Parts: sequence; structure tokens; C-alpha cells
Amino acid sequence: MHNPLEPLLAEQGVVILDGAQGTELERRGIDIGGSKLWSAQLLIDDPDTVQAIHLDYLRSGSDVITTFTYQASLPGFAEAGVDAAHAGRLLNLAVDLAEAARAHFMREQEQERGQEQEQGKEQDQGKEPGHQGQGQEQGKEREQGKEQGEEQEQQESGQHGQRLRGAGSSAAGGGSGSGDSRRHAAAGRRRRPLIAYSCGSYGAYLADGSEFQGDYADSVSTDALIEFHRARLDPVRSRHEIDLIAFETVPCLKEAEAIVELLRRERYCKPAWISFSCKDDAHTCHGEDFGAQCVPLLAAAAAEGLVAAAGVNCTPPRHVPALLAAARQQLQQLEVSAAAPPPPSPPADGMRQQQQHLACAPRRLLLLCYPNSGEQWDGAGRCWHSAPDDIAEPGRFAAAAADWVGSRAMAVSLVGGCCRTGPAHIAALRRRLVAPPEDRAAAAAAAPALQ
Repeated sequence: MHNPLEPLLAEQGVVILDGAQGTELERRGIDIGGSKLWSAQLLIDDPDTVQAIHLDYLRSGSDVITTFTYQASLPGFAEAGVDAAHAGRLLNLAVDLAEAARAHFMREQEQERGQEQEQGKEQDQGKEPGHQGQGQEQGKEREQGKEQGEEQEQQESGQHGQRLRGAGSSAAGGGSGSGDSRRHAAAGRRRRPLIAYSCGSYGAYLADGSEFQGDYADSVSTDALIEFHRARLDPVRSRHEIDLIAFETVPCLKEAEAIVELLRRERYCKPAWISFSCKDDAHTCHGEDFGAQCVPLLAAAAAEGLVAAAGVNCTPPRHVPALLAAARQQLQQLEVSAAAPPPPSPPADGMRQQQQHLACAPRRLLLLCYPNSGEQWDGAGRCWHSAPDDIAEPGRFAAAAADWVGSRAMAVSLVGGCCRTGPAHIAALRRRLVAPPEDRAAAAAAAPALQ
């Protein structure tokens, strides 16, 4: 199976994910708290804003955007009065909106490259001795041709451009919008961004905070969890626009096991990532040891070609270093075990197959991280408060991410943001991690010190 992350990693050394969706909607004055569909409610109410947010993140520097389907599931839609056929169309619409934003962004990139090349030619022409008069005459011809080309382009792209401008203007009403994120975009040529189809955990569907507890693992069967995720993937399984499948905010080992079994049965031919919500430095929200119990499962799944990356999301950033260090240590131990001589007595076929999976897993499983900002929610006052160790300021967020990526103890390959992060945080990540060396140094020098 082709892993679309590899070219990005080879070129940049790190892949920049996107940030929060609900936070961006709140910033635009859109209240989704009353909907069990959460951000997926916008697929019904305001798809233009969905597309605008995708575009904001791309302009800010995201290499991967995630669809607005985190809390979208067939039972969730049914409880909102949406039948299965309509739900399938909405899930496909989510893919359409992400693809439209990606296509628009790539056209912008192509136009910018064309303008840069034209400027370079004009500068070179002006430097040629003895040809100044000819250069001026050719410059006039180029200017006339450029004006004609612009008129033709405006005629050809009118309808699509009008929709994107409308989406951008609706987004701009809440704050910085797409204009600011365009200014934040990293310099240099960008590869074609990837689209990750978001699948929130079963707990996210329950819409009662269960994705941060995982208690349903004690009552919901593995088969029920498999069917829950299979039903939401069936309507889009043939969509070639999807590059990755993102299983997010998984609070328990049992659901991760169900997801791996689903991937094994269905063979979607798209790599997946599985990210956990964790309650402390060592455990998932349900209580399993993240490094000792979750990582071996996903390492074996990576060896089968089912999972490309694993890590944590929507977790307080203060827990990230210990969690990822434990994951990296576990992968290193698996690598050492795989290099050891085989035991004198060969194990049973099933155990031998698992050992073969683990033998190559440490070289294939990438670690990812997209935590929340670390701010604390005040339920009574219904507002967020700063915490002494939060990284809500974009520069601090990027400084912390630089440690996660640069530390040999963690060596994170994919990094982004979850709750309370936005395009400004993604722009800061790109400046700090992917920009030219002199720009990265400037971003590091300007970042507030981490406590």
C-alpha cells in the first residue's frame, strides 16, 4: 500500500496537520453546542464555511486537512432526523468540500509560481547588455498578453471563484479569516496536500464526554464497535480523493482493537492513523497503559500495512512528552526483540505471524501528536481560562512542538492542534518546523519561553 505521507516526510522531515474545527466555528460566532452532530452540523447548515475553514488551514500551512465528519455517524444522523441515504450524501459532501478547498489552494499555488517565474524572466531580461530596448518592447507585449489572460481566466473561473469568495467572506466575519491565513502561508513550493477522512470514536458519537472516559468499553461489544465504524466508511470507501483515514480521540484499547480488525477485514487500501485521548502521563482515558498496551497493537497493524501512524490528540500538552517517550521506547524495545535470534522452539503459527509483524513495525509506525492548547474549561462560567502550563499562544505551541519533533526520545513525525487551536497555530508550526533555516531560527528566537 502506498503511504502518501512518505514524500512529505522525505522533503520536510515533518508533516503539519490542521487544527480545531469547533474552535474555528466558535470564532466565527457559530454555535454548535446544541447539535449532537457537532461540527458535522455545518454540512447541513453552512457548507461554504466548512470549505472556507479548510482553505484557511491550507493557506496557513497544513499538509493534511481532516473532513468535517468527526462526530458524523449513521446512528448520529438518524438521531438528528437524517435518514441513511441522506447521511451518505452528507458524508460524501464532506469529502467534496475538502477536495474543493484543496483544488482551490493548488490553483493559488500555481498562479503564485507563474507570477514568480514571470518576474524572474523580466529581471533576467533587463540585465542582458545591449538588449534593453528589445526587453522593453517584449515587456509591453508580455503585459498585453497578461491582461488578456487575466480577462480570460476571470471569465472561465467566475462561478467557482464566486463561491469561494462567498465562503471566505462568511468566515471573515468572525475574525482573521482567510486573509490572515494567506499572509501566514509558508514561503516556497508546497506539495499537494492530503485529505484525511475523520472518524471520531464511539464516545464522540455519544456526545456526552465519553471520548474522555471510555466507560463504554465495558458494555459495548467489539462487533458493535466494528459495525459502528464500518457503516460510516461504507458510503465513501470508493472516494479516491481521500488519502488517509483518521480515527481520532479513541479513549480505550478495546476500540483500537476493533478498528484494527475492521481495517484488516475491509482492506480500504488507504493508510490510517489512530490517535488516543489520554488522562495522564501514561494511560488512556479508560486506563490502559499507552506505551505497553496500545503501541504493540498498532506496531503490528503497521507491519500489516493497516496503520501508518499512532499517537495522541485532544490531550493536555503537559502529558505529551511522557506519553510519546513511552511510545518511542516501546518501539525501540520491539526493534531490539525483532533483531534477537529466534527461540529454539518455533511458536505456534499465530504467534509466529505476530512476531513477523512486530519485526518490521518499528521501522514503519510513525508517531503523531495534536494536543489541545492546555487551557481549562470552566463549566459553570462556560468559558476558557488560562493555565500555568498552557501553550495557547501560537509561538509557545510551536516551541513545544519543536521539542516533540526534535527530541530523539519522541521523534514525532506528524504534528498539529486540537481544541483551542486555529490557523495561527498552524502557521506558527510551519514557520518553526518547515520554513527555510533562517526563518525557523527567527521564529525560535521570537517564541515566548516555555516554563
